[in-house]
Amino acid sequence: MKNVKKEFLPARSFPVQLDETMPNTHRWGILGAGWIASCFSAQVIQAGGNIAAVGSRDLQKAQAFQREFPSINKAYGSYEELMSDPDIDVIYIATPHAQHHEWAMKCLQHDKPILVEKAFTQNYKQAKEIIDLAKEKNLFVMEAYWTRFLPHIIKVKELIDKGEIGDIVQIIADHGVSFPYDPKHRLYAPELAGGALLDLGVYPISFVQYLLGNATRILAAASASPTGVDSNGAAIFEYGNGTGALALLSFGSLASSPVTAAICGTKGRIEIRRPFYRPSDFTVYYNDGSTFEYVSKTHERYDDGRDGLFGLHYEAAEVQRCLLEGKVQSSVMSWEDTLSVMSMMDEIRRQLDFKYDGETG
Repeated sequence: MKNVKKEFLPARSFPVQLDETMPNTHRWGILGAGWIASCFSAQVIQAGGNIAAVGSRDLQKAQAFQREFPSINKAYGSYEELMSDPDIDVIYIATPHAQHHEWAMKCLQHDKPILVEKAFTQNYKQAKEIIDLAKEKNLFVMEAYWTRFLPHIIKVKELIDKGEIGDIVQIIADHGVSFPYDPKHRLYAPELAGGALLDLGVYPISFVQYLLGNATRILAAASASPTGVDSNGAAIFEYGNGTGALALLSFGSLASSPVTAAICGTKGRIEIRRPFYRPSDFTVYYNDGSTFEYVSKTHERYDDGRDGLFGLHYEAAEVQRCLLEGKVQSSVMSWEDTLSVMSMMDEIRRQLDFKYDGETG
């Protein structure tokens, strides 16, 4: 049989710009003065938001943070001082995972709305306690899974909801980063709830949960680092709720992986370029051979030397929008979604027989 070369239709290319502004409607307090807090503050300030204070358990560290961002008016040497500041409208919790539950609960007890860095907590139980208290006090809480608020992910969701690639059959996503082994590093320290799952695996897991919801069956495998935390893992999510879809996910701290995502449907597939969880480009490949290109022009404009981490102001803008509308949760990163993600990560750890320091049962 003679081979016939298939003629592909020309690609359509649509450059997209990030909105560089967000309203200056709320005064933010930053709880924790580490790297991710610095990235968040840089983006919010650049976009026009108001970072009013930073709190650290080390006053000198808080003051160094304030020098990095001169527009910040106050630097506190304790988290308690930050939470007690009547001029702070909302607090971003940027501590290690193991401390999220403690300080989220205390912020709510001080009647402060909160944005909690992902992963939200160590486990479902802790997440449920935070959300139950937020319900009781009628206060806003959101997990800082910033990927859901990025323009390319919003566009991907829009195309999927419109049926552009048909029914989803399979999603493939990974997040592997090479971190040199150091038992004191947050990725390897058990006392900090270290491991690849909470820090890296949460990205593909929450991404898939956003598109497919709750998995009905999970198969997981992983290897451990010398400190006992997971360092190289994978999971298959099965959706037996009538869709028959599968998600193939991997995460690890030992090697750099493609960090891409592909959503495969009955009419075509969407391929998101590296790194899929940050502002990125994607291509839709239709079964008829035509393509759709989504091109972001933000890469050169937003990289300020913080490892290309940009676009964090979108989640901050969502928090402010919800607060202005009197909402206690976001419809994009809802409490139910956070609990679902935590539950699925708990199931992965159950299969791996891995517990964080202080966990029982």
